Amino acid sequence: MITMITDKINEYISSVEEKLMSRFENRERLLQISREVIRYSGETISLSHRGRRDEALEKYGQARKRVEEIKNIVQNFPELLFGDVGVAFQEISEASVVLSFYFNLPLNLPRDLGIPDIYYITGLADALGEMRRAALESLRKGDKARGREILEEMENLYDILWKLEYPKSLVPGLRQKVDAMRKILEDTRHDVFLAEVVGKVDQD
Repeated sequence: MITMITDKINEYISSVEEKLMSRFENRERLLQISREVIRYSGETISLSHRGRRDEALEKYGQARKRVEEIKNIVQNFPELLFGDVGVAFQEISEASVVLSFYFNLPLNLPRDLGIPDIYYITGLADALGEMRRAALESLRKGDKARGREILEEMENLYDILWKLEYPKSLVPGLRQKVDAMRKILEDTRHDVFLAEVVGKVDQD
């Protein structure tokens, strides 16, 4: 009886071993590609801040190609959609917002990128920090009007995401990100206010 059981187990393991090996290999490949998406998205954001539009678009295009590779793997192994894959989707979402923000390009939505909504939404939340960076740079250059415009966009984005009061399991991490957004927004309001007050004092 015991021999019959182990025979069955051995037969089962032999039948799934190839699939498990394929899953392992695709998992390793997925981690590598996800890190590339994260890197290219970060470079897209950095280049956008420096006004280097063509280079930013090139890096963004490379990130999107890698996202397509991720989608192909996840289609066959949906259980691998976690960890670095989710971070990669968040990062390219953030990069999409920053590109649109700086260069007045059409904003790519989840359906355009082919990624789940939950990662896109959390990527939107992260984009607020990049908008603050743009606001501070405008203030540094003395462009208070631009700083105020960016602050208004930041407030609009915060108001939109603040309304998404879903359970944590539906959009993991969103509540914490919204809390962080509130602090970023308060700091930026303070910076814009100080810049405007100093400007008025100088004029007087």
